[in-house]
Amino acid sequence: LTVIDASGKIPSGILIGNLADLGSYHQCLSIQYLADELEIAGKYCLIHVSLNQNTRIENSQTLDLDKKWPTLENYTSEHIERNLNLKQLAQLISGTENTMTSRAITSNIQSTTTLTLAICVPKVCTPKQVINLIGSLNNINLTFDEYFCRLPNDKPVSIADYISISIFSLILLITIISTSYDLYQTYVLKKENSEIDRLYRSFSIHTNTKRLLSFNYGPGALECVDGIRAISMLWVIFGHTYCLIPLSFVSNAAYILNWLTSFRSIWVNSAPISVDTFFMLSGVLCVYTAIGKISRWKFIKSLHLFYLYRLLRIFPLLAAVILLQASLLHRVSDGPVWTDVGYSTESCRRRWWSALLHVQNYVKPLNMCLQHTWYLSVDVQLYIISPVVIVWLFGSAMVAWCSLVAGVVITLAISSVYSFMYNYSAAIANPRRFDEMRDYFVYYYMNTLPRASPFFIGMLYGYLLHKFKGKNLRMQKSLVATLWTLSIALMAFCIFSIYPIMQVDHDKQMFDNFLNAYMRGIWAMTLGWLIFACVHGYGGPINWFLSLQIWKLPARLSYAMYLIHFPLIMIANGSMTTTLYFNDANIIYRGVSNVVFTILAAFILCVIIDAPFSTVQKFLLEKGKSKPKEINITESQTDIIENNENGK
Repeated sequence: LTVIDASGKIPSGILIGNLADLGSYHQCLSIQYLADELEIAGKYCLIHVSLNQNTRIENSQTLDLDKKWPTLENYTSEHIERNLNLKQLAQLISGTENTMTSRAITSNIQSTTTLTLAICVPKVCTPKQVINLIGSLNNINLTFDEYFCRLPNDKPVSIADYISISIFSLILLITIISTSYDLYQTYVLKKENSEIDRLYRSFSIHTNTKRLLSFNYGPGALECVDGIRAISMLWVIFGHTYCLIPLSFVSNAAYILNWLTSFRSIWVNSAPISVDTFFMLSGVLCVYTAIGKISRWKFIKSLHLFYLYRLLRIFPLLAAVILLQASLLHRVSDGPVWTDVGYSTESCRRRWWSALLHVQNYVKPLNMCLQHTWYLSVDVQLYIISPVVIVWLFGSAMVAWCSLVAGVVITLAISSVYSFMYNYSAAIANPRRFDEMRDYFVYYYMNTLPRASPFFIGMLYGYLLHKFKGKNLRMQKSLVATLWTLSIALMAFCIFSIYPIMQVDHDKQMFDNFLNAYMRGIWAMTLGWLIFACVHGYGGPINWFLSLQIWKLPARLSYAMYLIHFPLIMIANGSMTTTLYFNDANIIYRGVSNVVFTILAAFILCVIIDAPFSTVQKFLLEKGKSKPKEINITESQTDIIENNENGK
């Protein structure tokens, strides 16, 4: 009875896309029964059953699904075919495209309209043996394909687990010792901060938490950037929450297709542009933190430090999250669709090196470790080539502007060539063009050159902010009003232009090419004006809103949030034991929970990993240097994504 009870049944709502019944996963795997010295344990399996088949029942009457329900196949086939495309798109985004999920979907099933049903069987049996036995007893001939089977404790311990446990245990031990030392020196011996050894307390939770929660900004700080960074990060999390939902089994899949083309989905369909916000901010800070502090010759001489500080600054958190994904995150939960998390774990065990070397957007880009970190690879690559422009910004203003404009024009030209040559859709989740998405991701979306224009536009604004830094800039109200109106209109265009592209009857490829070529540059230009206006007192309530204290902490945590949010969403989806009903209320609720857990996880990572290693890095690189001030200037260039030390 327990085996039967834990198995799936024919689901309700097939006509609206509910094609799965996942049974009771944990109930099945908990079966342990001893009868006549025979131990019976449960095994959980999923099977694919085609709706397009003839099934013979007990009294030899033929049940022809096509005759009984003549509209069933026609009604569902288009919706389900497109739902499978949605699932494959989600797998493409998450880097799990080559899992058993996609292989089972494209296996030898008679029709794309299939039911995914759970079946609980004894451990020593296969689903075919059980179903064929039941079919022979009841004169039923059922055609189906096996999906996968799971057993209790079927996650073998790997080398990655031993390495992860050893490293994190060592860090935890050092953290406890450092925190104890800090508390003893501070509260028992009553010593001042300057009297306590900085290296010994570098791993102190007490000190690192105080540093993380103190927001003392100096002159010239771009406070409005905190609000932009925090809001963009929230947008990214909600966007990934929505786009990864098809990895799960949705009980109203047909509704997703209607929702994608509706007006209320615009804020999700346009969410990818938030990535260009971070590219633009990287370009701004890359120039703003370097120019005016050292000479051109000193910059060239310290170019190795320019790269070294940047790479070392982002390395600890990235390595920590990769190690977590390769080991511990695979064990925190489980569920019927945990295969996607398992594949991400396997990808990190195989291709961790390409992530740490920031070349994964060119080395098997569809199977990278932490698929969302393609952005970090592109950003680092842009940072590496940025001195080609920066080196011209130290001398004549005319030469500087010419080099900046040349960089923007060249990158826009490259983006135009890619866009008009390949003719991709400007929308990632375009339901009519899912078959193009693989090439779109490889050759355009994760390609450094087509995505470079926002970064170089950011460099232009960084130089503009430098030129007017500390100056009382006066602009005519009519000019300010015109620029704000134009900026808001262009931002609205970048967001809402996605709506006509998502419609079924859209066939204007030139418009798609225009958006792919220039929309990201337009977005960066408008965002640059917003920052410039806020810094020089023309931001009004927008500057007040973006500079609120509520944005300070998520802005500092943004780099850690960016790294850890995707694995957490994958864990949440993989832990689901039932089908999900898709609507905005449910997904927004899940998005809020993803944000909360992401902030908590990011805070822990920053306190235990990021802040300690940042202090140790400064200590080691400054030790023995005669002019540490110049090194600190170089270091400030590295705080581009996370900017944890902004204003200090």
